[in-house]
Amino acid sequence: MKKISPSILDVPKEKLTEYVTQLITWGVNNVHYDVMDHIFVPNSALTFEEIKKIHVQCPAHIMDIHLMVKDIFKYYEMYKNIGNILTFHYEAMSQNELTELIARAKSDGVKLGIALKPNTPVEEIAPYLKHLDLVLIMSVEPGFGGQKFLDISYDKVKELKRLISKENTNTIIQIDGGVKQENIRYCFDSGVDLAVVGSYLVKNFSLETIENLLKN
Repeated sequence: MKKISPSILDVPKEKLTEYVTQLITWGVNNVHYDVMDHIFVPNSALTFEEIKKIHVQCPAHIMDIHLMVKDIFKYYEMYKNIGNILTFHYEAMSQNELTELIARAKSDGVKLGIALKPNTPVEEIAPYLKHLDLVLIMSVEPGFGGQKFLDISYDKVKELKRLISKENTNTIIQIDGGVKQENIRYCFDSGVDLAVVGSYLVKNFSLETIENLLKN
């Protein structure tokens, strides 16, 4: 599976529903929603109200919600009935909290992802892989769009792919940060299933851009 999940972090607020609707019209069925709390990362992004509006007004699609937040359970309860998959940061929680989060997601039937900052080794989440629907490798420091892709991410993806194969799970490998035409092929070749494309697509918004990203 080689797919993209466009991020709408850099889309003007007044054009969010229009942008998402156009993506779906072009055949993109997975959209990435960034949520920040100004605590875990020193920034803010989409609000609950904006994401709920998209959920109500836009055609059905996979709402891939990336929660860069410290209060895990508060945001889990907020988004569990809106997002198709909720991804939280490993660095934002203790092992006990992660165990509790996995239990809640299983009980509620919520798909769960875990994101890793660039300096967090993938080996740290190996014991949890069989419980995760997705692992997100951050190829930039979380919190801001438009950053340069970190090449160390390719090796992290390869190692994660090896661990997933060893555990014999169907965990999706996602990458996020600085992905564009020049590097997306290397992401897919390394083992990425789902590539988040943000500012590059916003700046080059067309069906042709999407098709070229997926040609690699």
